[in-house]
Amino acid sequence: MTEISKPRPIRSAVIVSRVYHRPVSGAIRRIAAILGKLGVEACLDQNTAVGFDIPEIAAVSRSQMRQKDLLIVVGGDGSLLGAARTLVDLKVPMLGVNQGHLGLLTDISPEDLEENLRKVVEGRCSIEQRTMLDVRVFREDEDGAGELVGSSLATNETVIHSGMMAHMMTFRVSIDSRYMYTLRGDGIIVNTPTGSTAYSLSAGGSIIEPHLDVLALVPMFPQSLNCSPIIIPGKSAVRIEFEGPDEVPELVAINCDGQVTMRTDTKCMVSIRQHRVPLMLIHPEGYDYYSLLRQKLGWGQSLV
Repeated sequence: MTEISKPRPIRSAVIVSRVYHRPVSGAIRRIAAILGKLGVEACLDQNTAVGFDIPEIAAVSRSQMRQKDLLIVVGGDGSLLGAARTLVDLKVPMLGVNQGHLGLLTDISPEDLEENLRKVVEGRCSIEQRTMLDVRVFREDEDGAGELVGSSLATNETVIHSGMMAHMMTFRVSIDSRYMYTLRGDGIIVNTPTGSTAYSLSAGGSIIEPHLDVLALVPMFPQSLNCSPIIIPGKSAVRIEFEGPDEVPELVAINCDGQVTMRTDTKCMVSIRQHRVPLMLIHPEGYDYYSLLRQKLGWGQSLV
């Protein structure tokens, strides 16, 4: 669902990190110093302030963060995934500074930090809207009413499985209230285009350009070879139910972005759809998705 647009002028920014170790502390101070030189007010979210103890940078509350122009997430892709789940509803654009490994989402490297921050502050950048998932778990009572027993957002994917290695389950999958198929396998992945280069890729799913308004379903080790990954419209409502013995329900794990796990059983139903608010991701001028794939995934490199 990506839409490319220009951000509003950057006059204030909040630095966010959950990676509490010394190199990141130095990166936070450096970012704040660069922003100050560029005339941008720099502050920390309260959790980051507590984790790093940097008294010279002011801390702001969640309600105050709504009034800021930019969120700068310092860490790896996992840090940005976590920040997206908790902060996306603030509707403030996010910029990722890579202090981790792969860096498909946190695409600003420490080496180019000052140049790229200057580009963003000067408006030489673009905002991409990235789809997020709204994952909800319901349990129906005897009257057929659904009780919400768990919920989470996800930027990359939700993975539904037994929570045990090499343990098959039976999943009944419906799209927009229409029955699609019954899958027997280790699990099923429902991912966004952003998540197509994450866990879905290792399970045999396709890489999907971020601007496409679609979702993907990828079976995990299906018992039948005729159960293939499928790409569906982004506005689809996915419903996953479970088949198994009624007298002894099996355990089910619903994992979001590899960071949040909801545990339930086969008496429940999982509902997955697009979240109402997209993640607004800022890229400095010169960002190229295909170049990023070549660099990070080794496309086109010799096999020898």
